[in-house]
Amino acid sequence: MSSEKTSYPSLVKLQQVCLNQHIPFASYRLPDKPEIITLVQHQSYPEKIDVLNQPDQKSGFIMAPFFETTTHATYLLEPDDVFLSDHIGEDYIRELSLHAGLLFSDEPTAKSIVTTTREDFIQQVNDARKAIAGGKFHKVVLSKVRNETIPSDFDASAFFIHLCDTYPHAFVSLVQLPQVGCWIGATPEPLLVVEEGLIKTVSLAGTQLATGNKIESYKWSNKELEEQGIVTGFVEETLHTLGINQLKVQGPENYQAANLIHLKTSFEFNEDELENKFGACLQALHPTPSVGGLPKEAARQFILTKEKHDRAYYTGFLGPLNIQNKSHLFVNLRCLQLFNKQFVLYSGAGITAASIAENEWEETENKMMTMMNAMKNP
Repeated sequence: MSSEKTSYPSLVKLQQVCLNQHIPFASYRLPDKPEIITLVQHQSYPEKIDVLNQPDQKSGFIMAPFFETTTHATYLLEPDDVFLSDHIGEDYIRELSLHAGLLFSDEPTAKSIVTTTREDFIQQVNDARKAIAGGKFHKVVLSKVRNETIPSDFDASAFFIHLCDTYPHAFVSLVQLPQVGCWIGATPEPLLVVEEGLIKTVSLAGTQLATGNKIESYKWSNKELEEQGIVTGFVEETLHTLGINQLKVQGPENYQAANLIHLKTSFEFNEDELENKFGACLQALHPTPSVGGLPKEAARQFILTKEKHDRAYYTGFLGPLNIQNKSHLFVNLRCLQLFNKQFVLYSGAGITAASIAENEWEETENKMMTMMNAMKNP
């Protein structure tokens, strides 16, 4: 973690104007990169897009839900203006502050989002284990939410910059879109990264609390190894089905993300192998068993039946698409949704036949602490 705090006065002003004026924008910082990129779209609404057919020809910042529904679609912010870090003119910010803003139709509210109780979550885990024993699916990821009051001194821009400083290896973002709302996060999990002629993805599963030991010293239970193997097998099989034959696989290996240690397997192949099937690859991978389950549809039906909250864009994906011939799309994890007076935290855990419900609850608590610790120590 970085001990030095970075100052971005112009960026903070720009973000605050966009937030106050309901102007669509996305600020993001790629893993292990110093620059913060900010995209602003003030002349039109972000476009609803079809992930399967359109991503290859589009450019901007994409935000996709866990599952598309009538209320949660995939949107693309196509920027009118792009800024690097704090290189933002005062005149631009002043003119933008006079902008009437785009009215957010169907703006999300926090009223219907009720904090998940420990009892409910444990019951859901036990129900999942019974379903697995009955052969309905191999794995399912169950999530929970926590609805909290925003502290009186909370500043979204300062919080975003604090996340950038605190989690240098994560994809950090602050995004506001009509019908999507405002989301802030620091996710460790890439879905698809395209750069320098290569396409990369990972399988990330298994979780334990970091204790300060050497990264290679953390050991894993059979349950965690099985969970990681399920995700890895799915990714490898999916890529082969798409015709990816020259696939470089590395791992599994221990990987630290904030206060947590995970198991990670990395996949890499040449961009030419995918030809014009980028959208098909996205649709085939998402949601991976690291956030949904396997088989996909059976896990999806179980999630929709058992979870009492709407995941919306949690465990969806987001990131820059085809900007300077590069795409960096990440699974929306370690995030919170910001409302007028409330914020909602999300976290989840992978359930297999060997899961212990109380341990899965603790795992979800540890994952929420990534955001809670940052909220308490800006």
